[in-house]
Amino acid sequence: KWNHVTGIDPESAQQVALFNPRCDHWSEHFIWSNDGLYIVGLTPIGRATIATLELNRDRVINIRAADKEVDRHPPIGDRIQS
Repeated sequence: KWNHVTGIDPESAQQVALFNPRCDHWSEHFIWSNDGLYIVGLTPIGRATIATLELNRDRVINIRAADKEVDRHPPIGDRIQS
């Protein structure tokens, strides 16, 4: 997370707090794309976190794709877009 505690929600252009795993629930803010490779933000917090931390950068997508090939991704129980 570096030193970031806030980010800009790309949809509203508002500054919001970033996702904090100590007090936020992943499933309230994120869902996996239908192919399971991209994290999709459901809330301003989710969208700002994805954008600020570049959670869908190419290298990470490639790692997720490789993990998906051996059934290690997406995590069990995580929601996927339909």
